[in-house]
Amino acid sequence: MRSLRYSLPALLTCALAAVGMTGTAHAATSAAATPVLSLSALGGPAANPGDLLTSSLTPGTTLSLTSTPSGGQGLFCQQSVWGGQLLANPSLPGPAVIRLLNPLTISACTDNSPTVTAVTGVAVSGLPATLQVTGAGSFPIQLLPGASPLQITVTLATTTAPSVVCTYQAPGPLIGNTALGQSPWRFVNQQFKLVSGPLPACGTAPNGFLTAAYSPVIDTTAGGANIFVN
Repeated sequence: MRSLRYSLPALLTCALAAVGMTGTAHAATSAAATPVLSLSALGGPAANPGDLLTSSLTPGTTLSLTSTPSGGQGLFCQQSVWGGQLLANPSLPGPAVIRLLNPLTISACTDNSPTVTAVTGVAVSGLPATLQVTGAGSFPIQLLPGASPLQITVTLATTTAPSVVCTYQAPGPLIGNTALGQSPWRFVNQQFKLVSGPLPACGTAPNGFLTAAYSPVIDTTAGGANIFVN
């Protein structure tokens, strides 16, 4: 019995120590939580809220706005650049939140619609908007409209008129996705509605389906470090 009395305090001490170690391990795990967006490597330093981000079209790809999903007729552009400010970069799964800013540029475009002879301008309005990136599952991206809908205005020269203006408007959020690491941030066949402009100069139907992929995403505030999705 005497040996049992002396062993109880020892057991309590061990139990308390184990609880303390568990708490310490939990705190360490929390402190090491992985952010949605990191700099330069998977699991690297977190990109800081307030940083300015930018991206261009993935090399070798085009931005298209076609009358049918994945269609072969419509607008095809070789250049596009967006910029934004990182507002929030929480732990996984997020989402990280980016304020997409003016200007979002689209240029170096051609249009193969039958009556179009040249593309004289493309402008994007409806910014700022909110871009959300989630670091889990299918790595969804959402481009949420701001105070006004996202709008693309294309100015064309045609065989019948020196200037035709086609205005397309997104009826709601644009939905895209990315993947682990530096994979392109892509949008595929996101629907716009033709809200002004004549057919057939503005396409074969009163729709526009946008497809574009952007990579790499760069943190200009962090010296041009590449952004990784964790």
